Amino acid sequence: MTEDMYEKLGIDSGKKEVRKIFDQYVDNDFPRAFVNIVRDPFRPGEVFTQHMDGDGSKFVQRLLIFAETGDVDVFCGAVDDAVSMNLGDIAAAGFVNQKIVISDVIDLNAFNVPKKEIMEQIGRRFAELKKLYRSFGFNSFFFLGGETADLPHQVQTIVFNASVYAEAKESEIILGNTVPGDKIFGFASDGQAVWENEYNSGIMSNGLTLGRVKTMWAGYTSKYPHLIVSGNEYDGSYRVGDKDKRLTMPISDALISPTRQWAILIKLLLEKLESKGIRNMLHGISMNTGGGATKIGHVGSGIYYKKRMPPLSGIFKIIQERSGEKYRNMYKSFNCGIGIDVVGEDDPKFKAALLEVSEETAIKLFDLGRCHTYYGGGNRIELTTPYGIFNDY
Repeated sequence: MTEDMYEKLGIDSGKKEVRKIFDQYVDNDFPRAFVNIVRDPFRPGEVFTQHMDGDGSKFVQRLLIFAETGDVDVFCGAVDDAVSMNLGDIAAAGFVNQKIVISDVIDLNAFNVPKKEIMEQIGRRFAELKKLYRSFGFNSFFFLGGETADLPHQVQTIVFNASVYAEAKESEIILGNTVPGDKIFGFASDGQAVWENEYNSGIMSNGLTLGRVKTMWAGYTSKYPHLIVSGNEYDGSYRVGDKDKRLTMPISDALISPTRQWAILIKLLLEKLESKGIRNMLHGISMNTGGGATKIGHVGSGIYYKKRMPPLSGIFKIIQERSGEKYRNMYKSFNCGIGIDVVGEDDPKFKAALLEVSEETAIKLFDLGRCHTYYGGGNRIELTTPYGIFNDY
């Protein structure tokens, strides 16, 4: 087992300890699905879920760019991250058709961050995203505000999270009933979807602590001490605005590319499959955030997921080179170019439907591999990459 640089920075990318402690206490009637789901005791045939997530340390990168440029628009993307990290996860379990209620939690230190400007941009972006989602058929998408707390003694800069509550019919749930012989496909995290206004680096919202500190100019450590903690000092050479030929945007901007709104693609996919009468061919979806390319291991049971991964796309290759992180760990900490995995029957009709969604959304589709039987309990993942075969996840 190789040493994980991300863990050395104090972060459990796969959240193993969290799952080990809380899985025994959490209510969950569908343990193979991508999120925890409970049958509604008051409405037979109905289920609900609640989920919370945010943009992690990505906000610190936004603060760095704001400090260097004064551009308040950099704060908007935090809402994209928080919304997608929640709605993408619940959509991966089938929650796309009924009520979706989202709220936010902002814990901040107003001595170190521009509180008013941040709140204004967050409010504006929530309104824009609500309009976007409703244009794609999420007609019961509501934002109910949330909690903003001034915590100068507890928080160094800002923590931004959102919580979503959603309902669905039990018949709509993507159960995670993957079986040996199923095919594994992936949709690219980078590129420009039809609803996006600019190119997306594909970074999403995991691995940012490692990405930021190993690429951004070391001089920012002394210039903005409130943006670092001991042991996580900036150690790179890129200043805000600096470019690399492997990206169409500055490195600093690539690190804040918003998490793609995967719930939109998933809803379009489900509608496509239903229109063709083959929704039953879909067995599982994984949104590749915490755990990166290995996140599919949370779907199903008794499956050996064998995936052939593409080369690292631009931002991930730069982070790997600048940090020296082992390739095995890169695929565990980052999505590495594949935003979601979709698992279903090995049938030409199923693949054709995915290709149609790929063309309609302008998001590239990859044929990643196949499911096999695993007898060791739980699931196992093997990644065949241009940098080696990693099969100890």
